[in-house]
Amino acid sequence: MPVDNSKKILVLSNLLKGTPEADEAIYIGLMDKRLEKNSEINLEALEGFVKKIVEEAAPNKRPLEMNVILLDPEEISALNEKHLFKSGPTDVLAFPIDEPDNETDDPVYLMGDVCICPAVAAHQAREKGLNFEDEIALLLTHGILHLLGYDHYEESAEVEMKKMEKSLIDRHIKHLRVNDA
Repeated sequence: MPVDNSKKILVLSNLLKGTPEADEAIYIGLMDKRLEKNSEINLEALEGFVKKIVEEAAPNKRPLEMNVILLDPEEISALNEKHLFKSGPTDVLAFPIDEPDNETDDPVYLMGDVCICPAVAAHQAREKGLNFEDEIALLLTHGILHLLGYDHYEESAEVEMKKMEKSLIDRHIKHLRVNDA
């Protein structure tokens, strides 16, 4: 008898193509869907940073898979309106697939997707007086924590989430700053 789970979608895991080796137990799909790639993003460094954050934040979830999708303001605006009923572009959206605490017979934990808008991130970085990599690191870490069940609706949860973000970023930002001397 099929169970109705309208949140869950049919996803074919990239890890199911073969038995993952220990170092392949985490699959990060990185997709740059932007039409204008005018921000300096090192995709290899971005993937390395995300992998380090996931390794630490989800230590008991193996094998796991997630995607990071870079979008233009128009594309993230459409997602923001469709899913959060807010107009205009946003910096980051997280779409979890599997619940982080559920036991399942599925062979792969499908974390979900983190969508980032580098154009919004660049604008926010300038407003905050941060460099672009720091803003991207914050947005990615924030989105990954949302996939893992963290939220910031209550003050105590927000404090815990921000503490976790800072701790993870402080330890792993070097993986994103490959151009620093």
